[in-house]
Amino acid sequence: MRIEEISLSGFGKWQGADFRFAPGLNLFYAPNEAGKSTLLQAIFAALYGMKRDYVKTARYLPAYEKYRPWHQGEYETVITYQLGGKTYRLHRTLAKEREQARLFLDPEWTELTDVYLEDRRKERNFLEKHLGLTRSLFTDLTWIRREPLEAAEHLMPSFADAQEASPLVHSVLAELDRELAGIGKKERAENTLLGKAASLVASKEQELARAEAAWRLIRQLTQSIQLWEEECERLEQRRMQLRSRLQKGQEQDQLWQESWQRSYLPMDAQDWQWWLSRAVSEEERHLHEKARSSIVAWDEQTPDGAQGTAVSQALGELEADYERGISLRKAREQRHMRLAELAVLALSTGTRSQVRTQRQGKWAKRKKGAARLGGVAGLFAILGAVGLTTGHPVLGGSSLGLSLLLLALGIFVLRAKGGGHAAAPVVASEPLQESEQLQQEIAAIDAELATILERWDVRDWDTFLAKREELQRTAQEQRAIRLESDLAKTKREEQLSASWGEAVRAILQQQKQQREEEENDCLAQLARLEEERQELREKIARAYGEMDAHEGVSVARARDEYEAAATALHKLIQRRDALQLARDTLLAAQSEWKRDVLPDVNRTASEVMAQITGGTYRDVRLDPTEGFAVRLLEPTRHLIVSHEQCSTGTADQLYLAQRLALLQHVSKRTEPLPLFLDDHFVHYDDERLQRTLAYIAKLAEEHQVFLFSCQERERRMLAPLLQGSNRHKVHAIG
Repeated sequence: MRIEEISLSGFGKWQGADFRFAPGLNLFYAPNEAGKSTLLQAIFAALYGMKRDYVKTARYLPAYEKYRPWHQGEYETVITYQLGGKTYRLHRTLAKEREQARLFLDPEWTELTDVYLEDRRKERNFLEKHLGLTRSLFTDLTWIRREPLEAAEHLMPSFADAQEASPLVHSVLAELDRELAGIGKKERAENTLLGKAASLVASKEQELARAEAAWRLIRQLTQSIQLWEEECERLEQRRMQLRSRLQKGQEQDQLWQESWQRSYLPMDAQDWQWWLSRAVSEEERHLHEKARSSIVAWDEQTPDGAQGTAVSQALGELEADYERGISLRKAREQRHMRLAELAVLALSTGTRSQVRTQRQGKWAKRKKGAARLGGVAGLFAILGAVGLTTGHPVLGGSSLGLSLLLLALGIFVLRAKGGGHAAAPVVASEPLQESEQLQQEIAAIDAELATILERWDVRDWDTFLAKREELQRTAQEQRAIRLESDLAKTKREEQLSASWGEAVRAILQQQKQQREEEENDCLAQLARLEEERQELREKIARAYGEMDAHEGVSVARARDEYEAAATALHKLIQRRDALQLARDTLLAAQSEWKRDVLPDVNRTASEVMAQITGGTYRDVRLDPTEGFAVRLLEPTRHLIVSHEQCSTGTADQLYLAQRLALLQHVSKRTEPLPLFLDDHFVHYDDERLQRTLAYIAKLAEEHQVFLFSCQERERRMLAPLLQGSNRHKVHAIG
């Protein structure tokens, strides 16, 4: 294999840099920090990219961030190399967000990218398929450095070719490695079968634990819901009881209002029954009984009203007779007045024969008639005066009026002329009949008046009036006595009612205060009950919500899935252990076989060490069971020593012998691989350095060598080789 050139669009400090390499020795001489190591890493990155080997997913090397372009530019490389007689041009974009690799075949630049399939890391592995070497193996073999091999366990299959070992062994080992790699070593791996199975077991175990926890939670919540619902029913019953108490309290408030209003009203028998029926305490009942007893006692002490009732009844009858008598006397007076009128009419008129006689008598008769009228007028005047005196203004007034009328008529008769009587009409017989009728009516009236007077055992009307006045006075005295008694009783009742009302209102006030306290207590209890019920309802709702969230959980299904996953993991572990045992057994057998073929590698390493040390150390061994650890035989004491027991320079020389022996052995079955040395000779003395450079110069006749150095002595020692040669080249950088 030969690397022809590399172009770096952006890699570390290099930007837009192009390098062409000689087919033999390429010496890069420059001071520190000139970019020599960066160029070496750029060659590796251009060939293999920047991802780790032997992993299932893309994981980048630490160098990825270290060698990002320092300047603003693309993280890209283009490398041209020859392999198997063909020239390839490999373009790489290393930026993660635009990562890409494209392979072209010269001279037509035919693109071969799609010929190589991507692996799980999204890498096409062009060089790995060309050389059969991963990035780690390539750097282990070609890069000379003071470090153990990174991929020693993967180096064994590369030692044998078709002539040295049966291809079936490598095929079996490759298949075992492939299956073991697919299964994986650690259960914590994410992308291996073992890791996925372990992850599935852990997941199913967690699901089983969650299912069992959910089942326990559901059972606990079911029990809790039952208890909470029973508590809710108890609280509801208690709430209904309190509501009933409040309802009764409201009814009692209405009765209390009525009682409060009625305590200001006067009492009667029905009221006492009402108060006694609604009394709520013995104290209140005793108060009502005491007040009612006092009123009953006062009623018993009231004077007997029977006598007053008899007087009032007699007075009423007398008043009726008095009114009847007044009416009869008035009718009698009216009839007497009519008799007087008829008498006057009879005196003033007569027959024609009487007229002639009067004419003869004239004056004597007129005087006689006037005297009669005056006498009648005097009687009526006396009757009127008696009526006014005795308190009968109607009788007295009418009698006086009639007397004046008769007097005026008598005067008129005396003064009248004689000729006036000649024209007077003749009195007919009708007045006589009317007069007789009036006299009969007057007689009947007098008889009825006499009956009235006889009923009351009096002689005349005046005595009747006196008795009436006496009865009126007696009745008035009795009424005054009863009124005084009623007033005293009323006053006592008012005082009793006032004191009783105050006592009742005091009791009512106490009842109201007690009822308000009970009502407030009921309301407080209702509020607490409502809070408790609301809290219980929320708990029940949350419990049902949690149960609904675990509705689809099945412990049996989760346990079956967990057991199936655990069984699968166990079988996978058994298979892994069986495969690993088979691989270890096969490797052990192969190692035994390798020990038979390793003498060639050990012989090459011994020759390199003898060449470098001038024959001081001639026997070197590589142990493949310990990562190809290198040991040498100390000639004077015949002791086997490891590189850790050697000086720094000798240790570097042992690593060089190790890498060169392995490189030459692997190159036999592929192509001569390039060799990279980066300031490797720092601890070499001049003598051993001279011999080492001579060996490398001889090696450069077949292999391409990249020597990076900051020392002048390497350039000086190699100057004869480099002058005038087209196969070798000195690169001045920095």
